[in-house]
Amino acid sequence: MIVLLALAGGVGADLRVVDDSGRTVALDTPARRIVALAPHAAELVHAAGAGDRLVGVSAGTEVTGLAPDAVVVGMAGSIDRERLLLLAPDLVVAWQTGNHPTDLAWLTAHGIPVYVTEPASLAAIGDAIRDLGVLAGAPGPAAAAASAFDAAVAGTCADAAPRKVFVVVWERPLLSLGGRHWINDVLAHAGLRNVFAGIDRGVMAVSPEVALANAALPRISLIRRSDDGIENRLAGLMSRPGPRLAEAVALLCSWRAQGPHGTETSR
Repeated sequence: MIVLLALAGGVGADLRVVDDSGRTVALDTPARRIVALAPHAAELVHAAGAGDRLVGVSAGTEVTGLAPDAVVVGMAGSIDRERLLLLAPDLVVAWQTGNHPTDLAWLTAHGIPVYVTEPASLAAIGDAIRDLGVLAGAPGPAAAAASAFDAAVAGTCADAAPRKVFVVVWERPLLSLGGRHWINDVLAHAGLRNVFAGIDRGVMAVSPEVALANAALPRISLIRRSDDGIENRLAGLMSRPGPRLAEAVALLCSWRAQGPHGTETSR
């Protein structure tokens, strides 16, 4: 959420936003050396028009146009603290549930501003793009990118009659999603409803009996495959809460149009 926009030009302006953890992030000058500690965090920075300021990223990051001296500073929630310090970042974009609290506390103790992302909805992704544009001193282009994202996810098939689906996170053991997950909002924008949306859980185990009772529902799998089918593309796009979710919503609408059970995502 943007609290105060930067003045034109940004230098010497008060750049202040509130991140997804509820903490205020304030800079004296626009961020020029940014480290993203999760792939989706790098995608948000890139969408905000500051991808060329990314000097440090997490393993698995797929954005292009990074700073010439960009290096990998960690993977799977861990960071190389020494390497990160050598980069002298003026902003770190972290992931609340994907990075260790001790690492985030260490960054703060070293005086490095940290913007924490934890998008709970598609709207929060647009907000994060706007925030990062403010911190990078380029609120106008970032706001335009965020508005384009908002329009892309809004102009889909959300007004279609709701259709229940069974989301598969893992097969052995069988895991699905409860209502406490951002993927539910992605589904809603495609006119779909997670059959377990009423359960206040994130990822949860599903018993064989419950799975059998819902066997007639179309299934959407979040498990990556080795082909280029719609199922594998959906799994890739929905693996992280970033700007690529606009494409995921469009693909879900296409899948939905194929029929009650789709063609490639059904079981």
